[in-house]
Formats: sequence, structure tokens, C-alpha cells
Amino acid sequence: MGFASQAPTDSTIMAASTNPLASPDDWDAAFNSAFPAFFESIMVPNQTWVGGDDVMVPPELSAMIPEQGDWIGSSSIFDIDFSLAIDKAMDPLPAAVPMRTDEVDINGKEQQRTMKPNESARQRHSIFLEDSPWLWMPGSGSNAFSEHNRIQVDERSMNLAASPHTPHAPSVAIPDDLSSQSRDRIFQLVIKTANSQISVPTFPSNECLELLLKVGITKRLETDAWIHPYTFSSDNTRTELLVALIAAGCVCFGDPSISRTGLVLLEIARVALASASEEDNSSVRDLQYLQASMIWLDVCGFCGYKRKMEIAESNLQPVITALRRFGKLDKVAYEEISPSASDSTKVTEALWRRWAQQESFKRLVYHLFEHDMLMTIARHRQCLISYAELTVPLPASRDLWLAPSAETWRALYLENMSRASNTRTSSVSLRSLLSTNDMVQFLPRNIDRTLAATTFLYGIAAQIWEYNQQATVLKEQANGGDPSNTLWLQARQHSLSQKLRDFEPSLANLPATTRLIHAFLTMILNIDIDTVMRFAGKCGELEAHRAYHDLQVWVKGKSARVAVWHAAQAMRAAKAVPPFQLRGADSFVTYHAVMVLWTYGMLCRDSARRTGTNTPASSHRRTSPPGLLRTQSVKQVVLDDIKDESTDVFVHTGDGRPCIRFPDGRICELRNPSSVLAVGSAILQANCPTETRDGMPQLIKSLCTLMDDLGNLR
Repeated sequence: MGFASQAPTDSTIMAASTNPLASPDDWDAAFNSAFPAFFESIMVPNQTWVGGDDVMVPPELSAMIPEQGDWIGSSSIFDIDFSLAIDKAMDPLPAAVPMRTDEVDINGKEQQRTMKPNESARQRHSIFLEDSPWLWMPGSGSNAFSEHNRIQVDERSMNLAASPHTPHAPSVAIPDDLSSQSRDRIFQLVIKTANSQISVPTFPSNECLELLLKVGITKRLETDAWIHPYTFSSDNTRTELLVALIAAGCVCFGDPSISRTGLVLLEIARVALASASEEDNSSVRDLQYLQASMIWLDVCGFCGYKRKMEIAESNLQPVITALRRFGKLDKVAYEEISPSASDSTKVTEALWRRWAQQESFKRLVYHLFEHDMLMTIARHRQCLISYAELTVPLPASRDLWLAPSAETWRALYLENMSRASNTRTSSVSLRSLLSTNDMVQFLPRNIDRTLAATTFLYGIAAQIWEYNQQATVLKEQANGGDPSNTLWLQARQHSLSQKLRDFEPSLANLPATTRLIHAFLTMILNIDIDTVMRFAGKCGELEAHRAYHDLQVWVKGKSARVAVWHAAQAMRAAKAVPPFQLRGADSFVTYHAVMVLWTYGMLCRDSARRTGTNTPASSHRRTSPPGLLRTQSVKQVVLDDIKDESTDVFVHTGDGRPCIRFPDGRICELRNPSSVLAVGSAILQANCPTETRDGMPQLIKSLCTLMDDLGNLR
């Protein structure tokens, strides 16, 4: 079955893939080889496909993601010497760290199954469903505190001298000091929530908790800040929010031991928040309650542990519902709060605090929308907030938000108003940005332009999700359906593509993670991610075979090359993300981009074996002899670089040998799918330059292991 042949050695493949002087014959000989048995069995014409019986199935993501943490045992999470790791947190990163591209984590190998001869395709399909990250069965006895049952404080090991995240906001000096009364409240909440499930012989000191608390607040300021640092008072803050901020501070350190402490405290915050809403339902309208909920949703939504990720995903809806029923998604819930030069100090102070409370709601709403969209595009599920319902005025500028006092705030506010255009701040919302494409380029001075641009991009993401859902439904229509539907889809795709192109000038002033999302959105306008994942084996052999035939049509068209170009650009943006910042939804997005390139490479190899051409596009339009065309098309085209003439030629005609680069600069041909996966794994690992595989964030570790195992599938 299939086109099995003598498999080349890894050195032969790598030599052809990375050698720009390799001849066309050498290159084709290296790549026109056997696929892993699973893909040999599915990449055949419909009329000959019967399913294989003795194949090793591709690894699935859920097989790599643990249900719970791996720190269960008798040692305490607080009984660890953090001082060494934290003292080193401020050390500069090494200029260059050698990157192993052949490192393979053996922890997930037992998840690969060699199918017995008598197992049918239906049985294999069932096994895939059992392994799916969206369909999994929690282990018996699993609960919030089954991961750890002892919290013990050893003050000698808690010499927290510094944090690696404080340099991100060096100008922010949070004036609050954690009182002993607040520490007692935190301790009481831990005991009350955990009940008899954990023991706490000692508890961290005020100094330790205060440092973690301030790190947690500072971390919120890095991008779309939504907790106001200068009106924050621990004595007047809900205990659940204090615990959540301390937990976030633990996770932000990046050290595995400290991060585990944060994950346990987040479980305490989650259970305590649920109890608070049961005891007093009005608490769900409290800003601090909602902020505490958002923190644990942020951290646990992409923490890399299936149980926590599922709970975080399912608990997003109650927070959205609470804000919606509170009216906070609509502009009518907000008022213009404007200071005057004649206001007294007392009046100005009161206005500032009321303004900060209102701005906190605005920023929380838009952060929640961003989180919802990240869950949608990373986990491939329906979004919960409609972009059309968000008439919330865009938040005020960052300098106003971070004004350290009421007097400074008033001076900045009046200065901005004197320079502002006639556009009223209260009239600019996500809905208005999406209705007028060029408005995002000409925002009033007193609006947070970075947050507005990012929000606009996620608004486009919501529209792209809508488009893809419509395209999926219309694709199922018999005989092509109504031709007007096809015209509508084409027009809508063109419109969304134009919006993304118009947004490109704004990218220069935005973080690399935003450029990553932008490239990813253009990519998914031209390829269905669900089809890619099914082809990779997510839903079993039968679905992989069906996806293969859908992709055969896709790979011959320009849309495939546009998708591949932007997937490579997403990987380029991922390389530019600062160290230890590629750990949440961004890592999922990077993984999906890698899988699109891998899929294209698999289909290119399949086409080369069948037609003797470099790309499916070449075979689709070939009019000259195969040898002549192949010789003309051997130039390597590096896709994860600045666009040039060669990339334009490849996108429009398919000519050239598409390549990407390892982080160390080595070239990888897309027709070497295993090396493409190695590049993806290397990019994620390079974002944790001082860590071994075991010391990386769990989600990064799981994704790297998955790509390694898929690349090593035989």
C-alpha cells in the first residue's frame, strides 16, 4: 500500500535540505522517500484506500500534556530554597546558547501505540478520541488539592532579593505595604479553603508576600495593564485578589518550584471565589472579584495541565456573563469624568479614584475580549463575546493610567484635552474601530493607542473566525450550493485580507507577540486549522484520509503558498519574542504555524513522488519537460525573512524551493517535514535559553515533545 521505498538516513536528508549547492537530482533523491506508515496508509487515492492495520499512530497533544502537576510528594512547595534561583534572576542572559535540534524527550514515548494487526480503523479512531485534548476523562479522585497536601514555610529559604520581571516596569513604584492584618487574612483564607486537605505548619512572612504581590501587579502592567497600581491598597483589597496576585507573582518568576507554588495558590483563589459567590451573589459585580477571577483564568488557561486548562476554559463564561449582566460591555455604563483646574485637592482625589475604578472596568473588559479570542484561535472553539456588542469606550492613554497621583493625573488630563481633536474619547469603541478601518491610525491623543491597535486586531480575528465558520458550512453543500455563497466568501476573504494589510503599518510599534498574531490571522484566512490537525492524526486514520483529499486541492492553489508564507512569518515573529515570554497562547499559535508548514511539506513530498516536480503548483501547471522545469526551480526561497522578489515569485507562481531557518541560521527545506518540526521545537526552546527541557514551562515542554515525536514517527 502507498509508495514505500528505501528510507534515507537522517544525515542524507539533512545534507540535502541544508546544502544550497545540492543538485536537483540529489535533492529529489533525498526527499522522494517513504513516509511514516500512518501517512503511507492515508495518502492514497480514495478508490484504493482501505486503512492500515499495523501502523504507529501520530502522537496527540493531550498525550503530552499531563492531567495534573508532577510535583506530588511529601516535600513542601514552600520548603525549597528559592534564594539562588531568584538571586540569579537579574543576571544577563548569555549572548548565545547552543541549541540542540536533535533533543528528544522520552517521557511521552509510551503514548505512541503500535497497533495490533486485528485492530480496525474504527478502533484506532476511538483511541484518538480518547487522547484528544478536547475529549478526555479526568482521573478518579482528582481535585483541587490532590496535587499537593502540605504547605510549609522555611524563612531561611525565602530570601527573595529580586525578581526577573521587575525590570519590565522600572518606573512603577507601588506605594502599598502589606500589613500583618492582610497577611493574616491571606493565611485564614488558605486554611478555610483547603480545610483539612493540606497542612500549613508555617506561612511566608510579610516581606516575602509583599514582594510576590508587587511582582504580580507589575506583570499586569507589561501590556494591557488592567490593575491600577497607584490606588491599590492591600488593606482594602479582597483577600481572593491578594492571593491571586501573589500566585501570579510566583508564576512570573519562571522558576519551576516557585511557579508550582503559584499554581497551588491559584487553586485556593479559584475555590475561594466560587465559595464567595455562593455566600453572597452580589460579589460577582465587585471589580476586585472579577479581577481575581481574570488572573487565574489568564494563568491557568494556558498553563499546560489539562485539568487546570479545562476548568479555566469552562469558567470564562461566568465572568463574561457577570460583566454583560452588569452592563459593562455597553457604553451606557460609563460616564465622562473630567477634572477641572479649579477643583480642590479633595475633589481631584475623589475624581481620580472614581476615574481609576471606571478605567479598570474598561481595561478588564477589553482584556477579557482578548483572552476570549486567544482561547478561540488557539483551542479552536467558539468565541463567547461578540465584537459587535463591545461599545465600551476605549481606555485612556497609558501615561494617564500610570499617573502616580491625583495632581499628576489632572495635569496630564488637561494637557491631553488641550491637544486633542474634536473626536470624543467616549465615542471610540471596538465597534466603531471595526466600522471605519482607518480610524485606528488616527486615534485621539488621550486614548491608549497600543491597546486600541491590539484590540482592533482581535476584532478582526473574531471576524475571521466568523468567515471560517461560514466557509466550513458552505463547503458541505451538495453540488457547490448557491454560487452567490461562493462569491460572498471570496469578497469577505478579500475584505478581511485588506484589513490586515492596512493594519501592517501599525505593527512597527507593537510587540513581537502582536506581529505573531497578525501573521497567524492571515495564515488562517487561507487554511483551515482543523483540517490540518485532522491530517496530522488528531481524529484517527479515516479523518486523516479525508483531510488529505481536501488538502490536495488546497495545496495546488495560491492560497496554500500565501498560508505558508505567513506561517513562516509567524515563526519569524516568534523568534523575536523576548526570552521567557512565549509561554501562553502564543506558543499554541506558533505550534499551529509549524503544523501548517509541516503539512505543506508533507504534501510537497507526496506530489514530488507522484509527478517528479518541486511543488504541487509546478505539477498543476507544467507544460515543459519535468527535468527542465525542475532545474529552473531549484533556487531556495527563505520564507521567514524579509519579503523580496524570490518570495513574491514563489507566492504567485510556486517556483522555488521554500525554506525556513533554524534559530542558529541553518536552512531547512519545507520538503523535509521532520526538520520543519525540529525548527518549531528549536524556536520554542530558544525562548527559554537558560533552561533544560525539564525546566521549561509545561506547555512549551509538551508542544516540543509532541513535535519531536511526530518528527520521529516511523
